[in-house]
Amino acid sequence: MSSFHSLVALMAVLLSGLSLQAQEISQHAREAARIIRKLRRIPVPNFEGGGGDPPARVPNLLRQLNLELRDLIITVLNDPHRGTLADEKMVFEELKKAGWGDIFRSRWSAYGEISNITFDWLTDHDPPLLVSTTELWVPCGSSDPDASIYVFEKKGKNWDLILATDANYDSAGHRSDDAMRYVLSPPDQHGKWFLGIANTQSNCRSNPDEARFRILRPGPSLENPTILMDRREPIIDRFEAPFNVGIDENKFSMTLGKERRLDSQLGISISRFDVQGNQITRVPPLALNPEDFLDEWVKLDWSEAAPWSSEPRRIDLEAWHTKLNGLVRDSTEFEFVQPCPKQGRDESNWLIGLWIDQQQNRNTPDERLYISISERMGAFFIDGIERTRRSGCPGNTRPPILSEPELPSW
Repeated sequence: MSSFHSLVALMAVLLSGLSLQAQEISQHAREAARIIRKLRRIPVPNFEGGGGDPPARVPNLLRQLNLELRDLIITVLNDPHRGTLADEKMVFEELKKAGWGDIFRSRWSAYGEISNITFDWLTDHDPPLLVSTTELWVPCGSSDPDASIYVFEKKGKNWDLILATDANYDSAGHRSDDAMRYVLSPPDQHGKWFLGIANTQSNCRSNPDEARFRILRPGPSLENPTILMDRREPIIDRFEAPFNVGIDENKFSMTLGKERRLDSQLGISISRFDVQGNQITRVPPLALNPEDFLDEWVKLDWSEAAPWSSEPRRIDLEAWHTKLNGLVRDSTEFEFVQPCPKQGRDESNWLIGLWIDQQQNRNTPDERLYISISERMGAFFIDGIERTRRSGCPGNTRPPILSEPELPSW
Protein backbone atom coordinates (compact mmCIF):
# COMPACT_ATOMS: atom_id res chain seq x y z
CA MET A 1 0.00 0.00 0.00
CA SER A 2 1.36 3.44 -0.97
CA SER A 3 2.09 6.05 1.68
CA PHE A 4 -0.76 8.15 0.28
CA HIS A 5 -3.30 5.36 0.72
CA SER A 6 -1.96 4.65 4.21
CA LEU A 7 -2.44 8.29 5.15
CA VAL A 8 -6.02 8.25 3.81
CA ALA A 9 -6.78 5.10 5.79
CA LEU A 10 -5.31 6.59 8.96
CA MET A 11 -7.35 9.78 8.54
CA ALA A 12 -10.50 7.72 8.01
CA VAL A 13 -9.86 5.84 11.25
CA LEU A 14 -9.21 9.07 13.14
CA LEU A 15 -12.31 10.73 11.69
CA SER A 16 -14.46 7.72 12.53
CA GLY A 17 -13.09 7.84 16.07
CA LEU A 18 -13.89 11.53 16.36
CA SER A 19 -17.37 10.90 14.96
CA LEU A 20 -17.95 8.09 17.47
CA GLN A 21 -16.73 10.34 20.30
CA ALA A 22 -19.08 13.09 19.11
CA GLN A 23 -21.98 10.67 19.03
CA GLU A 24 -21.27 9.65 22.61
CA ILE A 25 -21.88 13.18 23.89
CA SER A 26 -25.45 13.50 25.08
CA GLN A 27 -27.62 15.90 23.11
CA HIS A 28 -29.20 17.04 26.38
CA ALA A 29 -25.74 17.86 27.76
CA ARG A 30 -24.99 19.83 24.58
CA GLU A 31 -28.25 21.77 24.92
CA ALA A 32 -27.60 22.46 28.59
CA ALA A 33 -24.15 23.88 27.77
CA ARG A 34 -25.63 25.99 24.97
CA ILE A 35 -28.27 27.47 27.30
CA ILE A 36 -25.66 28.18 29.96
CA ARG A 37 -23.59 30.12 27.42
CA LYS A 38 -26.69 32.19 26.61
CA LEU A 39 -27.28 32.87 30.29
CA ARG A 40 -23.63 33.85 30.78
CA ARG A 41 -24.05 36.61 28.18
CA ILE A 42 -26.90 38.25 30.12
CA PRO A 43 -25.59 40.98 32.44
CA VAL A 44 -26.63 40.83 36.07
CA PRO A 45 -28.37 44.00 37.35
CA ASN A 46 -26.73 46.02 40.08
CA PHE A 47 -29.02 44.86 42.90
CA GLU A 48 -27.07 46.75 45.55
CA GLY A 49 -27.57 49.93 43.54
CA GLY A 50 -31.32 49.42 43.40
CA GLY A 51 -31.52 47.17 40.34
CA GLY A 52 -34.70 45.17 39.82
CA ASP A 53 -35.40 41.50 39.30
CA PRO A 54 -33.46 39.39 36.75
CA PRO A 55 -34.03 40.31 33.07
CA ALA A 56 -37.24 38.98 31.55
CA ARG A 57 -35.60 36.26 29.44
CA VAL A 58 -33.75 34.68 32.39
CA PRO A 59 -36.69 32.66 33.83
CA ASN A 60 -37.52 31.05 30.47
CA LEU A 61 -33.89 30.08 29.88
CA LEU A 62 -33.69 28.61 33.38
CA ARG A 63 -36.79 26.54 32.67
CA GLN A 64 -35.17 25.24 29.50
CA LEU A 65 -31.98 24.44 31.40
CA ASN A 66 -33.89 22.58 34.09
CA LEU A 67 -35.69 20.51 31.43
CA GLU A 68 -32.41 19.60 29.72
CA LEU A 69 -30.86 18.61 33.06
CA ARG A 70 -33.91 16.49 33.82
CA ASP A 71 -33.65 14.67 30.50
CA LEU A 72 -29.90 14.27 30.97
CA ILE A 73 -30.49 12.61 34.35
CA ILE A 74 -33.01 10.27 32.72
CA THR A 75 -30.47 9.39 30.01
CA VAL A 76 -27.74 8.65 32.56
CA LEU A 77 -30.07 6.55 34.72
CA ASN A 78 -31.22 4.42 31.80
CA ASP A 79 -27.93 4.06 29.94
CA PRO A 80 -27.94 0.39 28.82
CA HIS A 81 -24.12 0.32 28.62
CA ARG A 82 -23.59 1.30 32.25
CA GLY A 83 -22.94 -1.63 34.56
CA THR A 84 -22.98 0.26 37.88
CA LEU A 85 -25.50 2.28 39.83
CA ALA A 86 -25.72 5.82 38.48
CA ASP A 87 -24.69 8.83 40.52
CA GLU A 88 -24.57 12.59 40.17
CA LYS A 89 -20.88 12.51 39.14
CA MET A 90 -21.90 10.79 35.92
CA VAL A 91 -24.27 13.66 35.09
CA PHE A 92 -21.47 16.19 35.61
CA GLU A 93 -19.14 14.08 33.46
CA GLU A 94 -21.63 14.25 30.58
CA LEU A 95 -21.83 18.02 30.99
CA LYS A 96 -18.03 18.30 30.95
CA LYS A 97 -17.83 16.28 27.72
CA ALA A 98 -20.27 18.78 26.19
CA GLY A 99 -18.02 21.70 27.11
CA TRP A 100 -19.59 22.76 30.41
CA GLY A 101 -16.23 22.59 32.15
CA ASP A 102 -14.79 25.15 29.71
CA ILE A 103 -17.46 27.76 30.46
CA PHE A 104 -16.20 30.51 32.71
CA ARG A 105 -17.64 29.93 36.16
CA SER A 106 -18.47 32.96 38.28
CA ARG A 107 -21.39 31.96 40.44
CA TRP A 108 -21.46 35.27 42.31
CA SER A 109 -22.06 37.42 39.25
CA ALA A 110 -23.51 35.33 36.43
CA TYR A 111 -26.60 33.35 35.49
CA GLY A 112 -26.61 29.64 34.66
CA GLU A 113 -24.48 28.23 37.47
CA ILE A 114 -25.32 24.62 38.33
CA SER A 115 -24.84 24.64 42.09
CA ASN A 116 -25.69 21.05 42.81
CA ILE A 117 -27.20 17.81 41.54
CA THR A 118 -28.05 15.13 44.09
CA PHE A 119 -29.16 11.49 44.01
CA ASP A 120 -30.94 10.05 47.05
CA TRP A 121 -31.53 6.32 46.66
CA LEU A 122 -34.45 4.82 48.60
CA THR A 123 -33.93 1.12 48.12
CA ASP A 124 -36.15 0.14 51.05
CA HIS A 125 -39.19 0.97 48.94
CA ASP A 126 -40.73 -1.70 46.76
CA PRO A 127 -40.20 -0.91 43.94
CA PRO A 128 -37.06 1.15 44.73
CA LEU A 129 -37.18 4.94 44.37
CA LEU A 130 -34.67 7.67 43.58
CA VAL A 131 -35.11 11.32 44.56
CA SER A 132 -32.94 13.63 42.47
CA THR A 133 -32.63 17.40 42.84
CA THR A 134 -31.09 19.98 40.55
CA GLU A 135 -30.12 23.37 41.92
CA LEU A 136 -29.33 26.44 39.85
CA TRP A 137 -27.84 29.40 41.66
CA VAL A 138 -29.68 32.56 40.60
CA PRO A 139 -28.23 35.93 41.62
CA CYS A 140 -31.03 37.52 43.62
CA GLY A 141 -33.87 35.56 42.03
CA SER A 142 -37.38 35.79 43.46
CA SER A 143 -39.64 33.61 41.34
CA ASP A 144 -37.25 31.89 38.94
CA PRO A 145 -37.42 28.09 38.66
CA ASP A 146 -33.97 27.68 40.16
CA ALA A 147 -34.46 24.15 41.51
CA SER A 148 -36.40 21.01 40.75
CA ILE A 149 -37.12 17.75 42.53
CA TYR A 150 -37.66 14.49 40.65
CA VAL A 151 -38.83 11.14 41.95
CA PHE A 152 -38.00 8.06 39.85
CA GLU A 153 -39.39 4.55 40.28
CA LYS A 154 -37.70 1.33 39.18
CA LYS A 155 -39.80 -0.45 36.56
CA GLY A 156 -38.12 -3.45 35.01
CA LYS A 157 -34.73 -2.35 33.76
CA ASN A 158 -35.64 1.33 33.57
CA TRP A 159 -36.10 4.19 36.00
CA ASP A 160 -39.34 6.02 35.21
CA LEU A 161 -39.93 9.62 36.26
CA ILE A 162 -43.23 9.68 38.17
CA LEU A 163 -43.21 13.02 40.04
CA ALA A 164 -41.58 16.36 39.26
CA THR A 165 -41.91 19.77 40.88
CA ASP A 166 -40.09 23.07 41.24
CA ALA A 167 -38.90 24.26 44.66
CA ASN A 168 -36.97 27.51 44.82
CA TYR A 169 -33.72 27.63 46.74
CA ASP A 170 -32.45 30.60 48.66
CA SER A 171 -30.21 32.85 46.57
CA ALA A 172 -27.41 32.99 49.12
CA GLY A 173 -24.66 31.78 46.83
CA HIS A 174 -24.48 28.23 48.17
CA ARG A 175 -26.74 25.33 48.93
CA SER A 176 -28.41 25.90 52.28
CA ASP A 177 -30.46 23.45 54.28
CA ASP A 178 -32.32 26.50 55.59
CA ALA A 179 -33.66 27.20 52.10
CA MET A 180 -35.18 23.87 51.03
CA ARG A 181 -35.82 20.55 52.67
CA TYR A 182 -37.81 17.53 51.62
CA VAL A 183 -38.88 14.22 53.15
CA LEU A 184 -40.35 11.17 51.52
CA SER A 185 -42.66 8.97 53.56
CA PRO A 186 -42.37 5.20 53.88
CA PRO A 187 -45.01 3.30 51.89
CA ASP A 188 -48.38 2.75 53.57
CA GLN A 189 -50.29 -0.54 53.60
CA HIS A 190 -51.24 0.08 49.96
CA GLY A 191 -47.67 0.84 48.91
CA LYS A 192 -48.39 4.57 48.50
CA TRP A 193 -46.03 7.31 49.66
CA PHE A 194 -45.99 11.10 49.65
CA LEU A 195 -43.35 13.79 49.23
CA GLY A 196 -43.20 16.65 51.74
CA ILE A 197 -41.38 19.82 50.64
CA ALA A 198 -40.54 23.03 52.49
CA ASN A 199 -38.76 25.96 50.87
CA THR A 200 -38.28 29.69 51.23
CA GLN A 201 -39.11 32.18 48.52
CA SER A 202 -35.97 34.28 48.17
CA ASN A 203 -36.04 37.81 46.83
CA CYS A 204 -33.71 40.68 46.00
CA ARG A 205 -34.90 43.19 48.54
CA SER A 206 -35.11 41.43 51.88
CA ASN A 207 -34.72 38.13 53.66
CA PRO A 208 -37.45 35.55 52.98
CA ASP A 209 -40.43 36.21 55.24
CA GLU A 210 -42.40 33.06 54.55
CA ALA A 211 -41.94 29.40 53.76
CA ARG A 212 -44.03 27.24 51.48
CA PHE A 213 -45.01 23.73 52.58
CA ARG A 214 -46.42 21.11 50.24
CA ILE A 215 -47.45 17.47 50.41
CA LEU A 216 -47.55 15.75 47.01
CA ARG A 217 -48.35 12.35 45.57
CA PRO A 218 -47.81 11.19 41.99
CA GLY A 219 -50.72 12.46 39.91
CA PRO A 220 -52.25 11.87 36.49
CA SER A 221 -49.18 13.40 34.80
CA LEU A 222 -45.76 14.80 35.65
CA GLU A 223 -47.09 18.34 35.32
CA ASN A 224 -50.07 17.60 37.58
CA PRO A 225 -49.06 15.86 40.82
CA THR A 226 -51.77 15.29 43.38
CA ILE A 227 -51.51 18.19 45.84
CA LEU A 228 -52.63 17.18 49.32
CA MET A 229 -51.49 20.43 50.95
CA ASP A 230 -50.05 23.75 49.79
CA ARG A 231 -49.74 26.44 52.45
CA ARG A 232 -47.48 29.30 53.41
CA GLU A 233 -46.30 30.18 56.90
CA PRO A 234 -44.41 33.27 58.13
CA ILE A 235 -40.81 32.79 59.21
CA ILE A 236 -38.25 35.07 60.84
CA ASP A 237 -34.51 35.32 60.34
CA ARG A 238 -33.72 35.44 64.06
CA PHE A 239 -33.56 31.64 64.14
CA GLU A 240 -30.42 29.89 62.93
CA ALA A 241 -32.63 27.55 60.89
CA PRO A 242 -36.08 29.11 60.30
CA PHE A 243 -37.87 25.80 59.76
CA ASN A 244 -37.51 22.05 59.78
CA VAL A 245 -39.55 19.16 58.43
CA GLY A 246 -39.95 15.61 59.61
CA ILE A 247 -41.65 12.35 58.75
CA ASP A 248 -43.02 9.71 61.09
CA GLU A 249 -44.70 6.88 59.21
CA ASN A 250 -47.73 8.61 57.66
CA LYS A 251 -47.33 11.92 59.53
CA PHE A 252 -45.66 15.00 58.08
CA SER A 253 -44.53 17.72 60.49
CA MET A 254 -43.05 21.17 60.11
CA THR A 255 -41.49 23.16 62.93
CA LEU A 256 -41.00 26.92 62.62
CA GLY A 257 -39.52 29.70 64.67
CA LYS A 258 -41.94 32.59 65.09
CA GLU A 259 -42.65 35.86 66.80
CA ARG A 260 -45.80 35.26 68.81
CA ARG A 261 -48.77 37.27 67.64
CA LEU A 262 -49.89 38.08 71.17
CA ASP A 263 -46.66 39.53 72.61
CA SER A 264 -44.01 39.33 69.82
CA GLN A 265 -41.72 37.13 71.93
CA LEU A 266 -39.89 34.28 70.20
CA GLY A 267 -41.77 31.00 70.11
CA ILE A 268 -42.06 27.68 68.32
CA SER A 269 -44.91 26.68 66.02
CA ILE A 270 -45.62 23.07 65.04
CA SER A 271 -47.89 21.88 62.25
CA ARG A 272 -48.30 18.12 62.06
CA PHE A 273 -50.54 16.28 59.61
CA ASP A 274 -51.77 12.72 59.41
CA VAL A 275 -51.93 11.58 55.78
CA GLN A 276 -54.44 8.85 54.93
CA GLY A 277 -55.02 8.30 51.24
CA ASN A 278 -55.56 11.77 49.80
CA GLN A 279 -56.94 13.18 53.05
CA ILE A 280 -54.86 15.10 55.60
CA THR A 281 -55.82 15.88 59.19
CA ARG A 282 -53.97 18.17 61.58
CA VAL A 283 -52.88 16.29 64.70
CA PRO A 284 -51.06 17.33 67.88
CA PRO A 285 -48.84 18.86 68.93
CA LEU A 286 -49.48 22.47 67.88
CA ALA A 287 -46.77 23.69 70.25
CA LEU A 288 -44.41 22.49 72.96
CA ASN A 289 -45.50 24.81 75.78
CA PRO A 290 -48.78 26.44 76.91
CA GLU A 291 -47.96 30.02 75.89
CA ASP A 292 -46.98 29.04 72.34
CA PHE A 293 -50.11 26.88 72.14
CA LEU A 294 -52.35 29.77 73.20
CA ASP A 295 -50.78 31.96 70.54
CA GLU A 296 -51.38 29.27 67.89
CA TRP A 297 -54.98 28.81 69.07
CA VAL A 298 -55.68 32.54 68.84
CA LYS A 299 -54.35 32.97 65.31
CA LEU A 300 -56.22 29.98 63.84
CA ASP A 301 -59.64 30.27 62.23
CA TRP A 302 -62.29 29.03 64.63
CA SER A 303 -62.94 25.97 62.46
CA GLU A 304 -59.30 24.97 63.08
CA ALA A 305 -59.21 26.11 66.72
CA ALA A 306 -62.43 24.35 67.78
CA PRO A 307 -60.91 20.82 68.07
CA TRP A 308 -58.38 22.22 70.57
CA SER A 309 -61.12 23.73 72.76
CA SER A 310 -62.72 21.70 75.56
CA GLU A 311 -66.09 20.57 74.32
CA PRO A 312 -68.24 21.52 77.39
CA ARG A 313 -67.13 25.18 77.05
CA ARG A 314 -66.90 25.34 73.26
CA ILE A 315 -69.70 27.88 72.74
CA ASP A 316 -68.17 30.31 75.26
CA LEU A 317 -64.69 29.69 73.92
CA GLU A 318 -65.75 30.55 70.37
CA ALA A 319 -66.79 34.01 71.56
CA TRP A 320 -63.51 34.44 73.45
CA HIS A 321 -61.56 33.25 70.40
CA THR A 322 -63.17 35.98 68.29
CA LYS A 323 -62.20 38.63 70.86
CA LEU A 324 -58.60 37.48 71.20
CA ASN A 325 -58.21 37.04 67.46
CA GLY A 326 -59.25 40.67 67.03
CA LEU A 327 -56.59 42.10 69.35
CA VAL A 328 -53.87 44.31 67.89
CA ARG A 329 -50.67 42.40 67.26
CA ASP A 330 -48.13 42.64 70.11
CA SER A 331 -50.60 44.26 72.48
CA THR A 332 -50.60 41.73 75.33
CA GLU A 333 -48.21 40.38 77.94
CA PHE A 334 -47.97 36.95 79.54
CA GLU A 335 -47.87 37.93 83.22
CA PHE A 336 -47.47 34.33 84.33
CA VAL A 337 -47.75 30.76 83.08
CA GLN A 338 -48.42 28.87 86.29
CA PRO A 339 -48.34 25.05 86.47
CA CYS A 340 -51.36 23.78 88.43
CA PRO A 341 -51.87 20.65 90.55
CA LYS A 342 -52.60 17.63 88.38
CA GLN A 343 -56.22 16.55 88.17
CA GLY A 344 -55.45 13.19 86.61
CA ARG A 345 -52.48 10.91 86.17
CA ASP A 346 -52.25 11.56 82.44
CA GLU A 347 -53.15 15.26 82.51
CA SER A 348 -51.16 18.43 83.15
CA ASN A 349 -52.72 21.85 83.79
CA TRP A 350 -51.67 25.49 83.59
CA LEU A 351 -53.18 28.87 84.29
CA ILE A 352 -52.06 31.81 82.12
CA GLY A 353 -52.44 35.42 83.18
CA LEU A 354 -52.80 37.60 80.08
CA TRP A 355 -52.64 41.38 80.35
CA ILE A 356 -54.24 43.36 77.48
CA ASP A 357 -53.02 46.86 76.58
CA GLN A 358 -56.12 49.06 76.65
CA GLN A 359 -54.41 51.87 74.76
CA GLN A 360 -54.01 49.63 71.71
CA ASN A 361 -57.35 47.84 72.14
CA ARG A 362 -59.78 50.63 73.05
CA ASN A 363 -62.83 48.55 72.12
CA THR A 364 -61.81 45.70 74.42
CA PRO A 365 -63.21 46.13 77.95
CA ASP A 366 -61.10 43.35 79.49
CA GLU A 367 -57.70 44.36 80.80
CA ARG A 368 -56.71 40.98 82.25
CA LEU A 369 -57.80 37.41 81.46
CA TYR A 370 -57.08 34.06 83.11
CA ILE A 371 -56.83 31.15 80.69
CA SER A 372 -56.94 27.50 81.77
CA ILE A 373 -54.99 25.05 79.60
CA SER A 374 -54.62 21.31 79.94
CA GLU A 375 -52.43 18.74 78.21
CA ARG A 376 -53.91 15.30 77.64
CA MET A 377 -52.20 12.51 75.70
CA GLY A 378 -49.72 14.96 74.18
CA ALA A 379 -52.34 17.49 73.06
CA PHE A 380 -53.05 20.94 74.55
CA PHE A 381 -56.61 22.20 75.03
CA ILE A 382 -58.14 25.51 76.09
CA ASP A 383 -60.41 24.60 79.01
CA GLY A 384 -61.73 28.04 79.90
CA ILE A 385 -61.19 31.81 79.83
CA GLU A 386 -62.27 33.93 82.81
CA ARG A 387 -62.13 37.55 83.89
CA THR A 388 -61.30 36.59 87.48
CA ARG A 389 -58.67 34.19 88.70
CA ARG A 390 -59.98 30.85 89.89
CA SER A 391 -58.80 29.27 93.10
CA GLY A 392 -56.69 26.12 93.33
CA CYS A 393 -53.73 27.27 91.22
CA PRO A 394 -51.65 29.75 93.22
CA GLY A 395 -48.37 31.25 92.07
CA ASN A 396 -47.08 33.64 89.40
CA THR A 397 -44.40 31.75 87.49
CA ARG A 398 -43.08 33.90 84.66
CA PRO A 399 -42.83 32.23 81.25
CA PRO A 400 -39.27 31.38 80.17
CA ILE A 401 -37.57 33.55 77.56
CA LEU A 402 -36.28 31.72 74.50
CA SER A 403 -32.68 32.89 74.78
CA GLU A 404 -31.21 30.65 72.07
CA PRO A 405 -33.25 30.90 68.86
CA GLU A 406 -32.84 27.31 67.73
CA LEU A 407 -35.51 24.87 66.69
CA PRO A 408 -35.86 22.01 69.17
CA SER A 409 -36.04 18.30 68.51
CA TRP A 410 -39.25 16.78 69.78
